[in-house]
Parts: sequence; C-alpha cells; structure tokens
Amino acid sequence: MADVPGQPRPDLGFASPDPEEIGFFELLRRLEREGLRFGRAGGPDKEPARLGQRARLAMATRDVAGFTPPGDKTPAKVEVEVLGLLGPEGAMPLHMTRWIMARQSERWFGEGAAGVTADTTFLDFVNMLQHRQIAFFWRAWGDLHPEVGVEHDGGGRVMAMLETLAGVGLPGLRQANRRTADPDLALRQATSLGHQVNGVERLTGYLTDLLQVPVRIREFVGHWMEIPAPLQTRLGQAHCGLGRGAMVGARVFQRQDRAELRLGPLSLPRYLALIRDGKALAAIRRAIRFVAGADVEYDLRLELAREEVPEPRLGQAALGRTGWLGGPPKGRADDWVMRGFSARMTEGAT
Repeated sequence: MADVPGQPRPDLGFASPDPEEIGFFELLRRLEREGLRFGRAGGPDKEPARLGQRARLAMATRDVAGFTPPGDKTPAKVEVEVLGLLGPEGAMPLHMTRWIMARQSERWFGEGAAGVTADTTFLDFVNMLQHRQIAFFWRAWGDLHPEVGVEHDGGGRVMAMLETLAGVGLPGLRQANRRTADPDLALRQATSLGHQVNGVERLTGYLTDLLQVPVRIREFVGHWMEIPAPLQTRLGQAHCGLGRGAMVGARVFQRQDRAELRLGPLSLPRYLALIRDGKALAAIRRAIRFVAGADVEYDLRLELAREEVPEPRLGQAALGRTGWLGGPPKGRADDWVMRGFSARMTEGAT
C-alpha cells in the first residue's frame, strides 16, 4: 500500500493495532486515505473512522483506549483518552460520567438472539458531538507536520512551498515538471535551487541526481569567440574607438562565458547509452537551462573508465568513440566532447 507520492505506508487491513503500542496521532495518520480525511468538509462517509470516548473515572494512562476495525457497512471506531468531554480531564461535570456509567450497567434483554445490550444511548450522543472536536485536534496536528501534509492531496501546502522554492511553483511550470521522467528531481534539489548563490555545486548536484553518474565542472574554459561582421572594427567607419569598441581581428579569446561538464568515469554500457540516446542528451541540456540559465555555454565531455576501454576489433571499433589509433589511452578515455553542447537545439557530436 502506498500514498500519493509513492511512499509505502503501514497497512491496518490485516489486524487491529494494539492500543498499548500505538499513539493517537500515528493511528489516525495510518487510517487516513485519499478522499477519506479527518477534519475536512463532508459527511461521515468522507472520514475513515468514527472518533469517541469510553466512559471512565480513572485518569488517562494512554492515548488510545480501543480500536474496532471497519465492518461491511460500519466504519472503523477509535476510542481515545487523549481528550474529550467525559472523564476526570473532560469539560463536563464528573457526575455526568458517573451517570453514563450507571446507565451502561443497566441491561436490556432483547428477544431471541438479540442478547443482552448495555444502554449506551447518551454516550453515543456525546461521541456524536465530540467526534468533530477530536478530528479537528488531529487536523491541527497534521497540518503542522510537513511529513503528514505531503501524503495526501498532491502534497498540499508543503508541496506548493517546495515547488515554489525549486522554481516550478507556477501552474504551467508545475505541470511541465510533473510530466518529466523524474518529477521529484526538482523537489529533491529544492534547497539548492532556492539558494541565491549560483555555484557549480548546484548544477553538479542536480545532474548527478538526474544521471546517477559522477559529474564535475571545469570552469573558465578558453575558446575563440567569433565577432559578427556588423560588430567588427572598420577603420574610419565603425567600432574603431580605442578603449571603447575597437577589436583587432574577427574573433577574440574568452574564458568567462564557457565551462565544461565532465561526466564519468563511466562504464562502457553507460558511455555508449549517453552517446546514442538523444533523449538523455536533451534531458541534460534542459537541466542546464533550468538550473544554470543561458549565460554560460557548456561543453560536454564523457569519460570512459580505463578498465572499460574495449579491445580494438574490426567491425566493432568506432573512431572517436570506442576506438583509438595507436592503441587505447593510458588513462581515462575522455576524447568524446561536444563543443557548445548547451547551446545546441539538436543532437550532434564533434
């Protein structure tokens, strides 16, 4: 049995819990199901159990006095001692509890197989009134604890706060995130995504969780950036002011706007899967855009573990991927790289 997020939950269908071994809050938490919630709007058929008290004159020694499993046509019944109108701690005068217990001691003899029945009329009336009070007491506790809030109704306010922190709180972004292969990924990384400092740990942690492989980033990778023709310096015409816009040549060497993602060391099956799987590469590209934006351009380099480098065989080796002229590399095989990977809109390799 599992709740909405897919987390396993205890099953009360096979046996009645021992009141001595379970608390009030935990019992009601286990009883709640999707569409059957305590303390919400709706009739008795919208709640998983009826809540009430047993008449007693002794001080309470436990949270739950008794639990009756549901029948074919009757809901489960929970008798609590944690609060209520009756008993030494209750709001009603103690003599009312004595009077109820006196009525319970009176026996009504039914005809035939009806047997002997105690008079519980007034106790049932009191429990009908205080069921809502006990349910609201539980609801106040449940709404205060995030681990309870995420179990039903799509996570409720707790899930909304996590989605907002992760940057997928708007309806359109929320629906798009839930259609991904792992909709919980952004929520697991919510604390990192919500941090104001955009460090490399945010992207490496996100991609490591996404791909389940080691991820590193090499920053400030040098590259030649082409200058568009309209922005090139032309003496006496355009962009020729020294210290303002003049540039010598049609390209300039830069380090500030490019970094390199290094995935690995990888096993050979994982290495080949990443090279051939366009969907995986597209997922990496979307993750980069989502986590780091488009200010920095990323190259992608795959590292094949040294012990995973295959022996060269005719008809099987692929130059630039699994085959090397002059023998396999001495260290990790990290020749496979995609330049400008994050800026590409379609799959390709260099």
